[in-house]
Amino acid sequence: MPIRVLSDQTINKIAAGEVIENPASVVKELIENAFDANSCTITVEIEKGGFGLIRVSDDGCGMSRDDLALSLERHATSKIQEINDLDEVVTMGFRGEALASIAAISKVKVTSAEGESPLGSVVIAEGGKMKALNPAARNRGTTIEIASLFYNVPARKKFQRSEGASLAEITKLLTKFALAHPGIHLRYFADGKEMFHTLPGELKERCKALLGSSFLKGANLIDFSMEGCSVKGYIGSPMEARSNRLGQYLFVNGRSVICPQISYPIYEGYGTRLPSKLHPTFILHISLPPDWVDVNVHPQKREVRLREEGKIQNAIRKGVMDSFQGKEMVKAYPKGEWNFDVPLRFQEKKEDISSPTFEFQEELKVAALFDHYLLAHPSSYFSLPHSPGPYDGMFLIDLKGVYARILYERVTTRDESPLQTLMIPLTLEFSSQERDVLERSIPEIKKMGIDLRPFGEGVFLVDALSPEIEEEEVKGLLEALLDVFDPSLTEKVKQKKLAFTLSSYARSQKKGWSLVEARQMIKELMKTSSPYDCPQGKPTVIHLGHDTIKSLFQKAHR
Repeated sequence: MPIRVLSDQTINKIAAGEVIENPASVVKELIENAFDANSCTITVEIEKGGFGLIRVSDDGCGMSRDDLALSLERHATSKIQEINDLDEVVTMGFRGEALASIAAISKVKVTSAEGESPLGSVVIAEGGKMKALNPAARNRGTTIEIASLFYNVPARKKFQRSEGASLAEITKLLTKFALAHPGIHLRYFADGKEMFHTLPGELKERCKALLGSSFLKGANLIDFSMEGCSVKGYIGSPMEARSNRLGQYLFVNGRSVICPQISYPIYEGYGTRLPSKLHPTFILHISLPPDWVDVNVHPQKREVRLREEGKIQNAIRKGVMDSFQGKEMVKAYPKGEWNFDVPLRFQEKKEDISSPTFEFQEELKVAALFDHYLLAHPSSYFSLPHSPGPYDGMFLIDLKGVYARILYERVTTRDESPLQTLMIPLTLEFSSQERDVLERSIPEIKKMGIDLRPFGEGVFLVDALSPEIEEEEVKGLLEALLDVFDPSLTEKVKQKKLAFTLSSYARSQKKGWSLVEARQMIKELMKTSSPYDCPQGKPTVIHLGHDTIKSLFQKAHR
């Protein structure tokens, strides 16, 4: 087959595949353009997860008729003029390819006016081809409407996520943009419903409005500058550390980025306050000289490359450390308390102790043993049959593993947990992004034993709880589950994350179980599909025969 030069239309569609991944990519490009136009107010309207309509309106500088016609051309931009300008990019966009790429795979309408004239222009394009350029009434600013996204590339559309997942991604994006630019008045609507409305203000007020007032609970203010690097924002208390990174917001020169070179010194700044498996919450604005940051390394500009990396890391590390100066040394876990309801736990020795494997008929016999002896023996951790036989000796039962298995079964089956109504409903605050995920997951959450309902902007009420869940643990459990309930996950990945999250949650419990509670949990365990291991495959029951116990006591100390 001979080599041929591709048509402009084909080139634009290929470029669209690099720049435009999904509706959130479109929204990102459009709000960045609005910001670069020196807008004070930006309004975003979404229909059907962005597949039906995306409309972004601003009150920025607007465009003339000639510029409007050029705006749909590939590599037409007002932000750079020569190659050296790429070394000091000060705008959010600069390549001049976003609008052309979007227009290649959608139906576009752009209305814009500049100056004080009430008359502007409107351009209409479909599939990258301009259909009309006419006068239009509009005050200064620009409105861009994107309809029927991916209508002419059905193969791309087939691999898109659901409308719900797409909307969640857009909400996440706009939340980060609003936090990056607290001086911008931002309004966001989805299918006619106002998702949030943020007025210009300080970062602290913006955080409370979007993330809830609890996000900054115990947080340290950070305002530090060193060697050309400025670090401002809030570092979360170690007590508010999470099992995931959902509470981390990092901005470099006003741009939300993923940058391990910056994240690492933040963790270092916490020192021993933070256990290795927990992640701090923070919202940090890093301001650097433009020539220290290369944003032209990723099609969506999500990643950046840093110059003077050592200076930047030193400034961030010292800024975080200084924010803890004068503060009491607090670990990310509360001090333990003696609880005589908690049974004594033994350390397993892997070479001597193993999880039992039972055939079906044997399972029935073992279940009967638990039913009999757990009702007769004063311990919630083991059973000691008196009669000799294949199950002589002792059964050690890991109640935290049992709890994890029970929770997992409740979520993955249709059974709902028995709930106890709270005398006073529990009030919890979440960010707008978290709110959307929780609202969609209320039926699954109720199966776990949390009766949750929305109550105002970013606020939820808990009316009832399963007896095993303590009130002070609810917020942490729901935050851990946010990652699991992400609508973009495949079912296989979701089940894996669910198993890990519930097992980690169950094993982090500080409370013990009374003998009555332990007996009830064992009865419930034996009704599950896999009673002898937790969701991660670790044993819940270990059998020690008389001979094994005897050998343990006969071993000489070394």
